[in-house]
Amino acid sequence: MIRELRMYWRLRPYLGRFQELTKMRFSVNVAIQMIALAAQGINASIDLLPGKGKFWAMVGLSVAQGAAGVLAHFANPDGSPAQVPYTKQ
Repeated sequence: MIRELRMYWRLRPYLGRFQELTKMRFSVNVAIQMIALAAQGINASIDLLPGKGKFWAMVGLSVAQGAAGVLAHFANPDGSPAQVPYTKQ
């Protein structure tokens, strides 16, 4: 229990920063996802990179899409935190 409290105490400043990152608007998420999707298609269809480079580009783009999806999961479409009820205006 003490170890977990120490870890929380050390990570506390980063948790505040993470909460600021979760204020992602829906349009920003859609833009990130569409750009990454186009880059995935280009990576798969055009031989710009060698075999290993294509693989790591795919992995990097997938990680970016996953991170954007996780951040968007914790936000309402208007950018407010998901804990706050969303009312469409």
